[in-house]
Amino acid sequence: MYIGTVTFRAVITSNGLKFPSCEFNPNQAGVEKVVIESQSGYEILSTVHIDGVATERVGRAIANKVLTAVLDRIAFRYSLAIEDSQIVSSWFDSVIPLPGAQVQPHSGELAIIEQHVGLVYGIPAADLKTELERTPLSGEPFFSSYRLALQSRSPGEKFMHLYSLLLRFFEDEQAKVDDFIRIQDSAVPQSPDPRPGHNNRETVYTRLRNEFAHRRSDVNMQDTKADMEQHVGGLIGLVKQAITLQDATR
Repeated sequence: MYIGTVTFRAVITSNGLKFPSCEFNPNQAGVEKVVIESQSGYEILSTVHIDGVATERVGRAIANKVLTAVLDRIAFRYSLAIEDSQIVSSWFDSVIPLPGAQVQPHSGELAIIEQHVGLVYGIPAADLKTELERTPLSGEPFFSSYRLALQSRSPGEKFMHLYSLLLRFFEDEQAKVDDFIRIQDSAVPQSPDPRPGHNNRETVYTRLRNEFAHRRSDVNMQDTKADMEQHVGGLIGLVKQAITLQDATR
């Protein structure tokens, strides 16, 4: 059996989140504790303490699984774009050393990722500890998809990725997506569906999605992309609300 630690680095590429060192229990077999901090607001350093696993490989796999779930939850809770984590270093030792065995620490490649400067929000370690030790939250199986969408490099890509998530929740039907949006925001801008024979109205989110994905006359793509950038913040909130409602409706 092995004990050890695995240290990760993850970069925040959206607005930042700053918090002091926070120790919490992820309630995962084989994990003693996790220590996480973000001193700069744009870099999250985490150390997963492994206790009683069969092999080093199993220990690193468990650590990666735990840390991924942690970053997914932070990204969802605070609407952040957090890149995939990189292993900075790892150390393992056998609880009962084998004769002649020597276990050496392993170092991972430290990826340097360009940071995007924006607002940095600060939270107390106690608040983060409470958030990370909660039992599974409503919609948590979709947190990873939400985080992946927020990692998109351009506002247009992010907008389309987020809208595709809404379609997953509403049977791939835009009419149901628009009904949901109207319930959440009764003042949402709407316009007539320009297709011949259609008398329904589209929300601004569906209109922009269709202007980007389909050929529509009198559409300036630069204007569409600019409007996507303007409205992507609202779409982030709508997708977050849809994810939160998933478990509650099952």
